[in-house]
Amino acid sequence: MRVLFVDDDPVMRRLGEHALGNLGGMTVATAVDGEEALAAVERETPDAILLDYLMPGMDGAEVLAILKASPATRSIPVVVLTAVDDEDELRQLVAGGAAGCLVKPFDPVTLAENLRAVLLPVLRSDAARP
Repeated sequence: MRVLFVDDDPVMRRLGEHALGNLGGMTVATAVDGEEALAAVERETPDAILLDYLMPGMDGAEVLAILKASPATRSIPVVVLTAVDDEDELRQLVAGGAAGCLVKPFDPVTLAENLRAVLLPVLRSDAARP
């Protein structure tokens, strides 16, 4: 699975890349902000995106809205990575097209497993489509 990991914090990016790539067996590309994420989606064509919610400039909700508005990217599942603990806000992200949310701080040992668990219903529904 090819995953784009987007986070403005360099330590989180390295940790996410290690957790998903080395521990989780995924191919990982990274981006530092919303603009770079949108450019990377075109270059990398990821199978899924793990997107930080709170970033300077274009935040995760804005990136999600752009991805879901485009026919070229709307089918890519996006999982939002957030420290926000507001259930209404998290529901709005899912209503806006997120496949789900994962919480920061995350456990590097289980991050890939947790991402796969969130993506499983999405991947199953895609496989069932003719």
